[in-house]
Amino acid sequence: MLEGMLLHDLELKTKLPVPMLDRSQLSIKTILKQCIGKELSKITMPIAWNEPVSFLQRFAENVLYTYLLDMADACNDPVMRMQYVAAFAVSSISSNLDRLSKPFNPLLGETYEFVRDDLPFRYVSEQVSHHPPVSAFSCEPKDGSDRWRYYGSILPKATFSVRNMVVKPKGLLSLKLKRHQEVYTWSSLTCTIHNVLVGRLWFEYHGTMEIENHANKMKAVLNFKPFSRATKELHKVEGTIIDSRKHKLRGLYGFWTVGLYSIDIEVFESFLKEQKKEAKQALKHQQEPAANSSAASSSLSADSEDADEEVPDVDQDHEQLNLPPNSTTLWRIIPKLEHGAQYYSFSLFTMALNEWSEEGSKLRPSLAPTDSRFRPDIRKMEDGNIDLAGDEKNRLEEKQRAARRAMEKRREEWQPRWFRLVKHEITGDDVWVTNGKYWQRNWSNCPDIY
Repeated sequence: MLEGMLLHDLELKTKLPVPMLDRSQLSIKTILKQCIGKELSKITMPIAWNEPVSFLQRFAENVLYTYLLDMADACNDPVMRMQYVAAFAVSSISSNLDRLSKPFNPLLGETYEFVRDDLPFRYVSEQVSHHPPVSAFSCEPKDGSDRWRYYGSILPKATFSVRNMVVKPKGLLSLKLKRHQEVYTWSSLTCTIHNVLVGRLWFEYHGTMEIENHANKMKAVLNFKPFSRATKELHKVEGTIIDSRKHKLRGLYGFWTVGLYSIDIEVFESFLKEQKKEAKQALKHQQEPAANSSAASSSLSADSEDADEEVPDVDQDHEQLNLPPNSTTLWRIIPKLEHGAQYYSFSLFTMALNEWSEEGSKLRPSLAPTDSRFRPDIRKMEDGNIDLAGDEKNRLEEKQRAARRAMEKRREEWQPRWFRLVKHEITGDDVWVTNGKYWQRNWSNCPDIY
């Protein structure tokens, strides 16, 4: 249903003005060698390695599947509600598939809103801090019912090593379901980008995502599995829903690039046991040729570290999932565009993030002058003017530095316009929440950042 809505609305927006730049002659390896041990926020990358969206826009892609939150709100069964919330949490990273380009760093005070006639939610975000770089966001139904609210902040923490770049986003993500008087919280996952110096880049999400319903202490514990050489599987997610006494209630299984499914817990545990058995047999079969050759064994030992960084040989059959019977589909990804690789691997949804025109603005409420759509460097890059985009990016960054120096001279501190920092009502963490003023659309106090 959602896919059909997107296709209908974006009939004229399935491509960007120009394909992405050919990067075959650019050596990112040379640049990355200078980045070892540094944080991503302190590294200046060539603009040719960017994609024509701001980080605020890229994070807006996380809320594409908010229909899952509407389904959670409609459920009277708390286990079903948790299943849909878990599916939403998994779906929120699905837009990152094959996305190895870097979004533009947001400027302090930059904003981004997303409201569209055919989608039932509205989203707003603001860059509330520059050092450290913190992006705050809030998403809710656009009918004003306040049935649910998804909000939080992200501080992208990334460091380079000799072989990998590890991204560990900091920040608490929260969901309120008003009718059920429930608050759910979870944190973002770790992402590792492999082969930053040698070989072809590839990345994976891995680690445990724990979603807690603070009203009844129910949890969804989702394990994002690292690549398995035995099963040739990448992007796998396995999890369970447990109650306050740690009794297992449902199994959750899938791939964040494909979909998430719910399974009866007893059937699920038998299913996992069979999978582990098959994986051991496959690994044993792979090791036998090496064991029969001392030379091969020696070579494997000597090159084991390099072998860990090879591009995974993924078995595409995993998309068929081989699920147990009576599994329930919670979420399925919208298929990728066939020509997406020419346009930064953007989805249909992403293609529309910069959509704006003078004619269209006459039919809709005005955007804040700080909206990412008005950034001249991103606009120039989307149009294929890489050199002009680089010039504009440098100009904007220098303007930001000058504004910061002027504020320091006046002994002033930056104050976000649309979000405020408070203590989370349950966890006690520092969280950014909307101050409720953005949708009043009074832009008189907006900073001049472009």
